[in-house]
Amino acid sequence: MAVSSLPALFVLSGLVGATQAAPVPEPELAEAQLRAINHRFVSATVDVSGDLMEALTHDDFVSTESDGSWRGRAEFVARMRRQAPLPNASDEDTRVRLFGPVALVHGVFTAADDAGKPARLRYTDVHVWSATAWRLVSVQHTPLHESAAVPAWHGRAPAHAAWSGHDPELDDMALLHALNESYVQAFRDADVAWYAAHLAPDYLVVSSDGSLHDRAAALQRFAQPTFAATMRSFPVGQVRVRRFHDVALIHAENAYELKDGRKGVSRYTDIWHRRDGRWHCIAAHITEHKAPAR
Repeated sequence: MAVSSLPALFVLSGLVGATQAAPVPEPELAEAQLRAINHRFVSATVDVSGDLMEALTHDDFVSTESDGSWRGRAEFVARMRRQAPLPNASDEDTRVRLFGPVALVHGVFTAADDAGKPARLRYTDVHVWSATAWRLVSVQHTPLHESAAVPAWHGRAPAHAAWSGHDPELDDMALLHALNESYVQAFRDADVAWYAAHLAPDYLVVSSDGSLHDRAAALQRFAQPTFAATMRSFPVGQVRVRRFHDVALIHAENAYELKDGRKGVSRYTDIWHRRDGRWHCIAAHITEHKAPAR
């Protein structure tokens, strides 16, 4: 099986429960459920039938594949109907993060490619509690480069001045669109102060090489003038914002051009959480859709 077909196993979705509505499980139980689901689908003996995937995914489901392409629920389920189990599959560095009725699961999946060589993918999955079950609303995975370590990179936040700006007073959906624009502009400007004001203390980001960085490490990277030093343009487009309770998912792409004329496209999912009356970014995941020619 080709490495490109590995993402179909990355469904870490909900438990099908009773027909009556039930409250969100308590944190300890919710984490146990999500970890059990994760283990179930990583297992080489799991039944990964399309019918099961159809039952466990939300109607409003988006998958960002390891090649950066986007797939909706129907296409994803159709692929699962053709999916065969992967032998010797394993999972590590699994992290479950709970935000009330929304949960994030991060981890690294390993399985052998056609040549028998281990292939690794870093994933971020988002689940929403829907009356009786955890339903998967978003999946994103990025190949973990051989040079990238599995453990998270813990950095040291650089010194910076306090952010002196202010977010616009808009309704939540309009504000989330504005925050997305500001996030990208802050990258262009290497505005670490903006990021420090908007990244939650528990922020995690998956970079395009599959490496995982905590907030301090991300701030270190955002302080670097990457755009000014290497890029001619870095636009943002194809923005889609989805909200589930107090968590919002922003899917978009950057079709950028380097100073040497080479072009590339990356696609990302930024995840925001509304807490204490403000939106804070709790996670970001980047996958290369089209890499610049070498």
